[in-house]
Amino acid sequence: MATMTKHVGKLKSTGKRVAVIFREIYDDTGNVTDHTHALVVDTDALPNMWADSFMDAVLSSEGQDTINFFEVANRKVLPDGRVILRALVDEGRMVKVRTNEVVMEPDNSIKIPLNELNENLTLIESGVTTEPRGTMSPESAVEIINAREAGAAGATTSEDFAGDNAKQRAWQLRTQSQMLREDAKKLDVEADNIDPQPKRGRGRPKKADADASS
Repeated sequence: MATMTKHVGKLKSTGKRVAVIFREIYDDTGNVTDHTHALVVDTDALPNMWADSFMDAVLSSEGQDTINFFEVANRKVLPDGRVILRALVDEGRMVKVRTNEVVMEPDNSIKIPLNELNENLTLIESGVTTEPRGTMSPESAVEIINAREAGAAGATTSEDFAGDNAKQRAWQLRTQSQMLREDAKKLDVEADNIDPQPKRGRGRPKKADADASS
């Protein structure tokens, strides 16, 4: 699989390349107040003197290891010594857009609407174990693609995928599966750091111990 890059995408209406700084809108206490909007930066409009440093932060291991780029932007600095997030705010570089207007493009062939990605991440954070919206089994994806290439795409109806276009599902398959699983692991680690859970022992108690406790 090709290397994927988080936090980058395009605006549907203009095709402008953007980096997503805030996936959602927060209040002063860190609570999400608006799930329908995000704060993004037009990467092509960044000043030349610090555009490279900004993209280096996005592509850094820290940037790619988090689902919230603002955390890294609040630590990384520009050549002029300013913290990236502060510089973006001071210069008015961030703009508020609807999440369904942003299409994340982690590689050249995958497209994921930001609102759907946010919904899937919310499911993971809440502990829901069902398959994230927008994903399917590899077997189903291969079956659809093979049928389309054989000229028999009509054998699979849109109804089978809750009305969504099968091509969009194929776009999302590999990336959402990998990205969400990686992010789920990071969220589990973060949760354990905040509130460690005791490890459960394996197997049933020995008979002697069970008799002693009865």
